[in-house]
Amino acid sequence: MVGKYAFSLNGEHYRGGFDSREEAVAEAMEAARRSPDVPQTVFVGRRVPGDTKASGHARAVLAHMAARAREQFDDAASNYLATVSKSQLDSLDGMLEMVILGWLERNELMPTFFKMEAIGEYPVPSITIARAVSEAEEVHEIGGGGYEM
Repeated sequence: MVGKYAFSLNGEHYRGGFDSREEAVAEAMEAARRSPDVPQTVFVGRRVPGDTKASGHARAVLAHMAARAREQFDDAASNYLATVSKSQLDSLDGMLEMVILGWLERNELMPTFFKMEAIGEYPVPSITIARAVSEAEEVHEIGGGGYEM
């Protein structure tokens, strides 16, 4: 969904996943024309997918592991995982993130929420309706319709 564009007729509820801003604007104009209450402005922005929050868990996992070990083995486990280096922590973080993302994808639990950025407002051109006047409706002469006053 990165780099996709969506439109809104009211600036709050966005829809669509268009490859370009131009495509989103064109569809927004069509949707505005089909709307019972034609808006004066449509909004188009870039969709930013919701963050899975799959990263940054290594420190919490290690702390939880160490706490569980201390619960079971008391002081004998007091130094367990106390000397993990920054590079080891980063490595575990990357591996956990990959596993979590794979699990989310496999179980179809990836975020469906998103936020909008780079929102632009586009005025909707007014629609002029040309009414064809038929020959029978046209007035040729005023008065003289045979009515006497």
